[in-house]
This record gives sequence, C-alpha cells and structure tokens, in this order.
Amino acid sequence: MEPDQNEQRYQELAAKWLDKTITSEEEQEFANWYNSGQDKPLNIPESFVKDQETHRNRIFTKIKAAAGIEEPRSRIIPLYWRSVAAAVAILFVAIGGYIYFHQPQKTLLVARIKNGRYKNDVAPAKNKVILTLANGKQIVLDSTKNGVLANQGITAIKKTNGQLVYAVANSGTASSGPEIMYNNITVPKGARLSLILPDGSKVWLNAQSSLRFPAAFSGPERKVELQGEAYFEVAVNKAKPFKVQVGAAVIQDLGTHFNVMGYGNESAVKATLLEGSVKVTSNNDVRTLVPGEQAIISGTKKINVINDVDPGGVVAWKNNEFQFDNDDLQSVMRQLERWYEVDVDYQRIPKTHFSGEISRNVNLSAVLNMLELTGKIKFEIDGKTLRVLK
Repeated sequence: MEPDQNEQRYQELAAKWLDKTITSEEEQEFANWYNSGQDKPLNIPESFVKDQETHRNRIFTKIKAAAGIEEPRSRIIPLYWRSVAAAVAILFVAIGGYIYFHQPQKTLLVARIKNGRYKNDVAPAKNKVILTLANGKQIVLDSTKNGVLANQGITAIKKTNGQLVYAVANSGTASSGPEIMYNNITVPKGARLSLILPDGSKVWLNAQSSLRFPAAFSGPERKVELQGEAYFEVAVNKAKPFKVQVGAAVIQDLGTHFNVMGYGNESAVKATLLEGSVKVTSNNDVRTLVPGEQAIISGTKKINVINDVDPGGVVAWKNNEFQFDNDDLQSVMRQLERWYEVDVDYQRIPKTHFSGEISRNVNLSAVLNMLELTGKIKFEIDGKTLRVLK
C-alpha cells in the first residue's frame, strides 16, 4: 500500500532532520505532527537504512543530542525536544522493529494515555524491605531512622543514609565461635537496597530478591546465598574466598565486580563479570570469566559462556532503569511484574523482542507506551492484571 501524501511529507522531514538539512519551520512542523496524536509508524524506504546497526547508533546519538541528554540521567528535557525525540524513535522502530531511545524520569508520552486501556495505571510499588535477624526478629528498614538497629555478637547493624551497614568490631571477619548467626534481607516488588557486608563487600539487591549471610564471617570462606538478583563489589581477602550460592551454581570471587541474576521464574541463572575475575561452578562444570563475559546456567546445569553482553545494560537496574537488549516480551513482562504491583496474563504473549531503556521511576503506562511504539502490540491494565491485546 502506497503511503499517502502526509506520510510522504513526514518521511521527507524525517530524512531532513537526520541529515541536518531541516529548517526551523520544518522542524516545528515535524514536532507538531507528532503532537497531533498520530501513532502510525512510518514506512521508511529501504534505501534509507542500508546499514541497520550504523543507522541505529546514528539515530540514538542524534536523539540524545537533540534532547540535550547528559549526565545525570534524571535531567528533564523541554517538551518540544522531547516530542522530536519521540517522533524519531517512531521512525526507528518502523524500520528496525525495535525501540531505542533514552527516556528521562519525566515520561514523554503522558498525553497519549487518553483511553480506558490504562485507566488503572500503576506507580512503582512502595513495599517495605525486611531484615530478619538470627533470632527471628524482623526490622522494617524503610521506617527506621539512621543509627544502630541491632547488635549481633561482635557486629553492629547500622543504617546510614538509607544503606545497611554491618560493622564488625575487629578486622572484618570473626574467628570461629560457638554459633554463626545468619541474617536475611528480603527486598519486595518495587524496591532496591544497598548494604555493606561484615567483610566490607558492597551489595546492591534488586526487587523481589533475598540474601542470606552471616552477621560475621568465620571459617575459611565468605559465603552468601542469593535468590533473585544482586550486584557485588567484593572486598579483597585472598585468604577467605567470597562465594555466592544461587540455585545449583556457585560464583567465586577472584577480586571482582559482578552481577548475578537467579530468579525462580527465569529459565537460567546468569553471572555477568564487569571487573576482575570470577570462577563459576555448576555440578562438575567450572568456568572462569573475564570482564564482559556472562555465564548462563540453564536446566541442564551446564555452563554456557557468551562474550557479547553489554555489562552496563545488565546492571541498569542498579541505576534505577529498565534496559532491554533484544529481550523477548515474556522477559520484559517478568521485569515489570517485579517492579509494579501487577500480575501479567501470559496467555497471549507474542514472540516479539524489544530494545530500549526507560527510568523505573515512571508509571507502568509510560513503559507500555514505549513498547507500543513498535506499532505491533498493545496492552491493557485491568485492575491489577496486565495483559496483551494484540
């Protein structure tokens, strides 16, 4: 089907905008067209995208430049430039089947939430992080003030500027004693937590995750047990190796910054190395990773190592962002379930992949709007249920 006159006009303006030949009047016309409420992806000629990867990078660079996006990522960009950036994002998804633009904390597309599909819009969950001490006592960390929360043996448990700190009275590890006191941190939907372990190692916990660890490390190793996802910056102690148990896998630190993802509803455990070295063990399979590599342990318990991951994308959650890198829709929906108080109806999930990023501070509707820019899918929020309409 041939594009109509209006579509041809805006294809021409899109090409001019990307090539920096567009006039100020044409640029305003381009932005006004997007603000008019259209949502039909443009049919860009094949000649316009000879090299998809180059074109992807080119568009993303121009969107950021036009929007004035710089660090910090929370910067709010003017409405006019947000409209232009969103319009160019539509061009990109039309030609490549992806979404690829940066979304600051203020959403671009609030004006598009006009129909009943998002009438039950959902904000990020505000559940409470729970610390369970060895004696069973529970402390709601969100509602406690800074200061000492409890003492366990030689360890003082403190809250400092929102971070949980385990301060050991001696050098950071305990000698063998009569009892090892285990603590458990439970991070619910819509929450994150950073903490410093008794040995000085730093941990960031993602939503719907839990970490079990001793109040003071003793014995020949430092071992913690993870369910969910966490990022570790491990304090160096060659005499006491640091190990993370997640399912059947053990990740041993060799002086490292690494991310571990092992949610029960995911098909695999993934360990991604950002800095240093780790040894990954699953059954009798052992692999050592170098920075930029990811170990994947699936149902067979065998380790598959890939080396083309984007470590920054893997830990985007730590910076409070969703970042999708050719993720299948089911994986995207599971991430949304962990951050918002919704249950996903998986009955009609198509085999579609997405790339893009958006702040996790926005309402669910903003994320869904971004996904809908492909023109291939629509969503509905029905009470606390999120479902795909097509």
